[in-house]
Amino acid sequence: MAEQLKIETLVRAIFDAYRANDANGFLERLHPDFRFTSPYDDAIDSDAFMERCWPGNHQLTGHKLKQIVTDDKTAFVHYELPTTAGDAFHNVERFVFHNDLLFSLEVFFGDPPAGHGRWKSEDIKPATAVRELINNRYQAIRDKDGDGTMSAVSNTALMFDVVDPLCHTDASAMRQRMQEWFDNFDGPVSIELKDLVVSADGGTAFAYSLNRYKGTFTSGGSTDMWVRHTSCYRLKEDGWQLVHEHLSVPFDIHTGKWSLDLQPA
Repeated sequence: MAEQLKIETLVRAIFDAYRANDANGFLERLHPDFRFTSPYDDAIDSDAFMERCWPGNHQLTGHKLKQIVTDDKTAFVHYELPTTAGDAFHNVERFVFHNDLLFSLEVFFGDPPAGHGRWKSEDIKPATAVRELINNRYQAIRDKDGDGTMSAVSNTALMFDVVDPLCHTDASAMRQRMQEWFDNFDGPVSIELKDLVVSADGGTAFAYSLNRYKGTFTSGGSTDMWVRHTSCYRLKEDGWQLVHEHLSVPFDIHTGKWSLDLQPA
């Protein structure tokens, strides 16, 4: 009985981390050999799971646990998932634990539609590589590191910025623009990426997110604004490279001014 209660406690902690969007807390509870299986996923590893499944949890408003049935190392969990669209669906999952860590997770909700195969870990690796590139690049921007910011940018990259001109057509123009932007800030640049989604197929990938930029200017004053971000990538001989980036903010059609005070829902 004590083991069964412990397994139920572990299951609830995993759901709590997922509901709280606590990626680190979730990963701490996974076994090094963790595998996830569903009608769409063929025993994918933790990296593939985080790429495939974690970015989508913002579409959910919570998990309503209906029933947990456990033995010494396994739990079957029936839950309801309300979504931001106002509907809900039910799932059953099988949790298997080794040494109090989640070793495998299997979801049961029917076969994929015709024409949809099951994903394997290697299918997800390109998107994982591009996500790492994005995270490293934005950390370099926070550090105002020009070389790090441009290290994965193609020499023929095209950039649509939120300021003049209409576009930058090569990496040297982007580098100059970034350095001028860095020089405007007194201290570090604070950047938050919200709801980053990365998709890759073969040698092509794209990503989108809502980005928050905060900082204090050397000339006085400060900024705190959300920007829409889309970027495109190609796989070259020396790895993935950024080939296009588009940053924009909406404007008020009645005033003709940028809507710089908008925030994500």
